[in-house]
Amino acid sequence: WNENSHEWDTLCMPMRAGAPGSKLIVTTRNEGVAAVTRTCPAYPLGELSNNDCLSLFTQQALRTRNFDAHPHLKEVGEEIVRRCKGLPLAAKALGGMLRNQLSRDAWANILTSRIWELPEDKSHILPALMLSYHHLPSHLKQCFAYCSMFPKDYEFDKDALVLLWIAEGFLQKTKEAARPEDLGSKYFDDLFSRSFFQHSSQDSSQYV
Repeated sequence: WNENSHEWDTLCMPMRAGAPGSKLIVTTRNEGVAAVTRTCPAYPLGELSNNDCLSLFTQQALRTRNFDAHPHLKEVGEEIVRRCKGLPLAAKALGGMLRNQLSRDAWANILTSRIWELPEDKSHILPALMLSYHHLPSHLKQCFAYCSMFPKDYEFDKDALVLLWIAEGFLQKTKEAARPEDLGSKYFDDLFSRSFFQHSSQDSSQYV
């Protein structure tokens, strides 16, 4: 960035308003960025403990922090969580995918999928996240794939995206006489619940 650029000015704006003694925390997945910006050694975040990862997973899948109300899912659920290797995004995505599915067979199908065997260094995608996409219904895959035209970190409006889906003819006709906007909103909410979309950190009314 040029120090006279608009982007640089936007970046520095909070620093000009900070009180004396304020500190900035920079988070990044890129060690090169950390090396450029740090004034103290980088602090690598570790994985979640198995118990914390399990709690996050069950909160997403069962709306509870344990398997007490669903003992038939406990063994297979714990094995799925072990395969998440303490990664919160993987636990959240898989939990969202299994939300409201109380069939042990459905959970076992996730556990025995061959996608877990795909080497991460070949796919560049966490197996758990690829699995989450693989198990999307075809109509949701189409809607999500459409979003690849947005640049990284692009903020968008839910209603505007639904209208784009409608214009492309992505919404399946149902027996119920639902408005296309309502059906598109349901598609969006399904993708949101599976962690494919999230609220923007800059504007809670927008999504990324």
